[in-house]
Amino acid sequence: AYVDTVTLGGLCSSPLAGGPLLSALCRLAGGQAAALVFLFLTALLYLASSIVCIKMWRHEAARRR
Repeated sequence: AYVDTVTLGGLCSSPLAGGPLLSALCRLAGGQAAALVFLFLTALLYLASSIVCIKMWRHEAARRR
């Protein structure tokens, strides 16, 4: 069974989403899913590296004092 989990919930599962234009926008291709995962992981990696950088900066500033 194929389940399109990215478009579940929200506007795509509402009763108002019966029109052909909105249902066409709710479809998700494999490349789009891969792009979503890649962007999400990239954002998490960016956030983690910025937190590590701030912690190292504070540690270095405390060491200098």
